[in-house]
Amino acid sequence: MALEGGLYFEGERYRLWQNRGILTITAKNNRGEILRVENGKIQGSLLSEDIKAFQIFEQSLETELEQAKIQKSQT
Repeated sequence: MALEGGLYFEGERYRLWQNRGILTITAKNNRGEILRVENGKIQGSLLSEDIKAFQIFEQSLETELEQAKIQKSQT
């Protein structure tokens, strides 16, 4: 898939892509697009394993942000 502009993050299991106000998440295990947010509408077919993976990712981001705040305050 050619990504024409926008921002994307590609991990081991998912590809997140934002372009022209549209956010999509694609599963890389042949399920294709699992979430689309466009014009305030949300469409998706998330599995419980997706939710768990996103929760773990959120926790790791929060930890990194807290560490960055601590490091910034110490400089």
